[in-house]
Amino acid sequence: MSDRPWQDEEPVPAPKVVGALGQFTPTQQEFLRYFGVSVLVFVIGCIGGFFTSQADPAFGESLMNLFKEMITNDIMTDTPPLLAVQLFLNNLESCVLLFLGGAIFGVITLLVLSFNGIIIGGILEIVRDKTDIVVMLGSIIPHGIFELPAVLVSSTLGMMLGRAVMLELTGQGDAAARAYYLGTLFVKYVVPFIAIAACIEAFITPAIIEMLT
Repeated sequence: MSDRPWQDEEPVPAPKVVGALGQFTPTQQEFLRYFGVSVLVFVIGCIGGFFTSQADPAFGESLMNLFKEMITNDIMTDTPPLLAVQLFLNNLESCVLLFLGGAIFGVITLLVLSFNGIIIGGILEIVRDKTDIVVMLGSIIPHGIFELPAVLVSSTLGMMLGRAVMLELTGQGDAAARAYYLGTLFVKYVVPFIAIAACIEAFITPAIIEMLT
């Protein structure tokens, strides 16, 4: 068994790519390509949401209200352990949607990812004028360094799943086997990051905010 991640677990053969990615396995090459697409889509969504909210503050306020309804609701009043569980479940639901949405040729994954970017960009524009920048960064960065990679990896795996479906439709692969393999990566890499992010947001972030305000 190789000590390189994913080296010996590929159910679908793929040709090696010569060049900058040639040192990686086919699955790693595919992952890096789609991870780059995920980052690009998310950043474009954030920029779009930020400047749209800047031009129309009512748009940003509507995004803030939507975020409260979809994510925070009444959970922020819960005790830290219960808050951590609910944050974990909320983020897990989002990441599962990003992953499984890829089965529809990656369309749902890209839509959900760009929508998340728009929401975050719009909210950042609204809160930057109402909150000290240090407090804002302190409330986002500690859990964000785990939550954002989980989101991007989920969307990456979703697009890989979409490609597997397209390959099977053309008789070039086994989507079921690929889905199982990608699912193991989701459990192995995404779920722990979501759990860590939820614990940080529930137990550590409030203390950071209190210290900075």
